[in-house]
This record gives sequence, C-alpha cells and structure tokens, in this order.
Amino acid sequence: MSRLFNAALSYLTLCILLCPAAAWAQDTPMEALLVWGTHDGSSPKPEHKPIGPILKKQFEVMPFKWKNYFEEKRVQFSINTNHYTRVDFNKNCSFDVKCLGASRIKVKLYGKDKEGKDKEVVRHEKPLGPGDTLIIAGDDKNDNSQSAWFIVIRHPAPPAAPAAPAKPVAPAPQPKK
Repeated sequence: MSRLFNAALSYLTLCILLCPAAAWAQDTPMEALLVWGTHDGSSPKPEHKPIGPILKKQFEVMPFKWKNYFEEKRVQFSINTNHYTRVDFNKNCSFDVKCLGASRIKVKLYGKDKEGKDKEVVRHEKPLGPGDTLIIAGDDKNDNSQSAWFIVIRHPAPPAAPAAPAKPVAPAPQPKK
C-alpha cells in the first residue's frame, strides 16, 4: 500500500511541477510592424500605407515630433518561453523576442555593423499583456534625421466573445375593460 501511495504522490508532484511550465511554453501570437515617421505628407515608397487610426492615436500621445507615420512591413509570429523568435523586417533590421512568463517579453533589436554583421543595438524587457503595444524608435541615419523608424510589437487582445442574442421582450399586458 505504501509503495502505491508513494507512486501516486510522485506522479501528482510531477504533474504539479510540469503543468505551469507547459502552460508557459505555449505559443503566444504576436504582431510586429516596421513604421516610418516623417513630416512629409506621403511616403516616397508607394507600397507604404498610413498606419491605422488606433496606432496613430498611440503615436500622437507620445513625445514624437513626426506628423505622419507609414507602415512599411507587418509580420505575424508567435513567441514562447522555450526560445527566442527571430523576426526579419529587412536586410538591415531584425529582432529576437522571447516570452519571459507572466506577460513579460524580452526584445533584442539588431542593426548591421560596418562589416554587415548583426549588432545588437537595443535590449528591452517589458510587460506586454493582451492588447498592449511596445514601440521602439530610432533616427533614420540616411537622411540627417528628417525621418525616423519605429518597431511596433503588439500582443493582440483575444477576440471578444460573441454577444448573447437578445431575448425577445413580451408585450406588456393590456388592461382589461
């Protein structure tokens, strides 16, 4: 009897220890945007499009000086606690991101050094729960700071549950005459 109890207790302990780790290891959907900020009314690249109204409001309340923001690229990806996920925007810009658990992420942003090799330029740790946004900014070195680039990392909010159908309201009873 004691052997059976010890085996059951060992199994239960193992389940308790491994279940939280398994939950943290699940993939979390994320989205990243490469955004270009400028005072110009339009982007010189026709494939760029203005950012959406929700993101535009987030930019407007921040201390950025640019009047217009254009989406250059959008990438959907997933992160978990087991490893970093690499996101490549273009030949000069990429980042690694990892879930640290408890809705925290770590981001390592890379640029190119003089030899063309990846060089870490920013490391950032931040809580990023569902519906939250992280914005990392930098000057565009190619145009004497007349524009800037932004990396926007979003943890999309889960879709809202469908609303319950409205119950029909019975007509009020008419008074008897």
